[in-house]
Amino acid sequence: MKRFIIFCSIILVFAVLGTTSLFAAGIRDAKPSASSVWKVSSENNVMFLAGSIHVLREMDFPLPQMFDHAFYQSDILVLEADVRQMEDPAVVQYLIENMFLPGDIGLHDILEEETYELLASVCLEYGFSIENVSNLKPSMIMNILALFQIEEFGFIQQGVDDYYLNKAKEENLPVKFLESLEDQIDMIVGMGEGYENEYVLYSLLDMSETEAMLEVLVAEWKTGEASATEETLFGMKEQWPEIYKSMITDRHDVWIPQITDYLASGQIYFVIVGLAHIHGPDGLIKQLEDLGYIVEQVLP
Repeated sequence: MKRFIIFCSIILVFAVLGTTSLFAAGIRDAKPSASSVWKVSSENNVMFLAGSIHVLREMDFPLPQMFDHAFYQSDILVLEADVRQMEDPAVVQYLIENMFLPGDIGLHDILEEETYELLASVCLEYGFSIENVSNLKPSMIMNILALFQIEEFGFIQQGVDDYYLNKAKEENLPVKFLESLEDQIDMIVGMGEGYENEYVLYSLLDMSETEAMLEVLVAEWKTGEASATEETLFGMKEQWPEIYKSMITDRHDVWIPQITDYLASGQIYFVIVGLAHIHGPDGLIKQLEDLGYIVEQVLP
């Protein structure tokens, strides 16, 4: 599914490539006794690392008990970025300044006619005309369509990270962030640059599989199973190397030094990031294990 990373990697919505069959395998092999929470140990300290899906349904609450277990043992919560900054006029202005195509360029200038007509048709299905968004970058239009679509399936804008951000406020738990919201905006608005037609076409053709993918992804997240996520990430690294680099490896290069500092601090941190950052060939679990840390799945 190209929409795999919408729900388990970043807070703002976009689409990337994956396959339904891989996710179906994940449901069959799921282990109900596990969770997407891990304990990372060094000689001097421990921290908790958890995978998030950034949008969930009401039926997905309460969250698996291991998340609360980690939260209440921790001194500091760490999330990818502070979504509350979207209420900051300066951040909103930054998004507005970067979400449009440059100059007088429009979608009809960068998309092939067949792709443009298909996109126009899908936009109409969701109640708006492509002419009204013709100067937006393709990544932003796919965001809009994805948001409309997930609302149809009962998903809300509260996910794991947002839930614990609110909980930290209630419990007066300090919160830190691995990157700024501007960093995430830069990544999102740059999706598909240089290959816009291919990006939009594959994303549109994938929309019919979104609901099935979501069911499997949430099931895998709840149980801690990683087979579907792993295979999807390996495929993305091979088929979409530019997206994989900007979305995964470039960010991990920034995050890992921060995480190792947490492990040396003498305090217990609870780090929650998108599920796609946990697993895969360059995932945080593998990188931490390669650095000599012990990573153990938290069990009930």
